[in-house]
Amino acid sequence: MALFATRLRDYRLAIVTLVLLLPFAATSAHAQTQITICGTFITAPGEYVLAKDLTNCRAGIIIGAGADGVVLRLAGHRISGAGTADTTAGIKTQSGATRIRIQGPGTISNFTGKTAGGVLLYSSGSQEITAVTCTENNWGFVSAQGTLRIHGNVATNNVDGFVALGAGLGSVEISDNVANGNREDGIASASSQGEVRIMHNTAAFNGRYGISAEEGSAENEILSNTALNNGTFDVFDGNLNCQNTWADNTFGTSKGPCIH
Repeated sequence: MALFATRLRDYRLAIVTLVLLLPFAATSAHAQTQITICGTFITAPGEYVLAKDLTNCRAGIIIGAGADGVVLRLAGHRISGAGTADTTAGIKTQSGATRIRIQGPGTISNFTGKTAGGVLLYSSGSQEITAVTCTENNWGFVSAQGTLRIHGNVATNNVDGFVALGAGLGSVEISDNVANGNREDGIASASSQGEVRIMHNTAAFNGRYGISAEEGSAENEILSNTALNNGTFDVFDGNLNCQNTWADNTFGTSKGPCIH
């Protein structure tokens, strides 16, 4: 619990202090725009496609605050980070961006700093991400703000796979994902506001918890998931009272109130 809380505090501070190098801005709003360079900064609506692997990136792709209506297709390519630098991401959406769709297949790896991650969703608008694999990152997928649908993705060999925070979340759905073999938690929610639904996911062989609702979390619905063979507990709720809804889950070990 203390380790997760420390990493969570570092991450929330990073939301305020994040500074990224932005060597290239993609601004075309008409034809499909090809992305070929690390640090691409999307500032206009339109359809964008990753045209090659991006390797050793200080920053991957940033969808800026003014972008409203962006489709980003990874087209089977990989974005790999430069290693241990903090506050970096393979894909990051900034607050103010809205109507964002990130479509795989594609793989994001090696963003390993303590506040880094594969996909960091900061936007206060609507966002959807599907068919993306995050591996060997600090955080796999982080939902920090906005209305989100995170479905059909894979998180493996990260520190944490999928994380939902409570900084202005709207309606959040984390569904039909696979979170296997992460060093700490497969899926973790620290959200105490909004509507967070975690359902139809598989979480196995994670080092600590398969699926966890951290102390202080509330209004989470954790439904019809499978969590097996995780290190400490398959499912965990850190609250003393029934602040979250657990139903129809398949698991072997558990700790916390009202887990079914």
